[in-house]
Amino acid sequence: MEENDPKNFRVVEESEDEIYEKIKELRTCLTDAIEENDREAEADALSFLGLAYYKLGNYATSKEYHGKHLSLSQELKDEKGERRAQSNLGCLYKITGDLETAKEHFIAALNIAKERDEKRPLAKIYNNLGNIYELETNYEEALNCNKERLAVARELNDQNGIGKALANLGNLNHVVGNLKDSITYYEEMLDILRAKLRILDTLAEEEESNSENEDDFVDIDMVALQVAADVKQKMEDQRREEEQAQGAVKKKRKFKNPFKRRPKTREEKIEAWLEN
Repeated sequence: MEENDPKNFRVVEESEDEIYEKIKELRTCLTDAIEENDREAEADALSFLGLAYYKLGNYATSKEYHGKHLSLSQELKDEKGERRAQSNLGCLYKITGDLETAKEHFIAALNIAKERDEKRPLAKIYNNLGNIYELETNYEEALNCNKERLAVARELNDQNGIGKALANLGNLNHVVGNLKDSITYYEEMLDILRAKLRILDTLAEEEESNSENEDDFVDIDMVALQVAADVKQKMEDQRREEEQAQGAVKKKRKFKNPFKRRPKTREEKIEAWLEN
């Protein structure tokens, strides 16, 4: 693919004018592919047009192109293209608030990725599904998806993926009250961050870098430390609340009957005798 190929802008941030220019070129590519009966090129053009309109925030048009890409991929029995289209549609329905339809597309993409043993796409799909389940407050499924994502990331030795999965698992376990598990995941995430810091420090020394932002990475570590500290504090607060609750029960058991007559004092006895 040449550097100026209109399709080569997947991860680049462009201005709207640049995106519209890309759209013109992609439409030309699409017309040429249809005229030449080049179905694979047609599928690529449809997919990237969908991406272009997504970048513009025109989600309705983006859905149309990704839907056409899905249909053509299924017609061509192109499983990789179908998986991409299903994932893209899942993202679109998620961002427009239709979580149920988004899940259907992500699950379809997940099944294809499993059949093809596509590890990296599988990890991303698990992440997207986990996010949807979390939005639905279905924390059990959200945890399952993130555990699967973590397993795939470990298999790939993807340290960034492992760190993100651990962070999600730490947060989800915190939400559902599994504080010990939450701390375990956060502490493992900290180990990964510290390892990355050591690597970055080594590289910085080798390059004799004088960057003013060298300490930025430490902030990430401190944030994670603070999160872990917050979880530990919550555990301590809960322990104290439980102790206080137990103490209240004990006090309640010892609470005197307010209707039981108490013995009279000496003064009260004298006063009562004088009255009689």
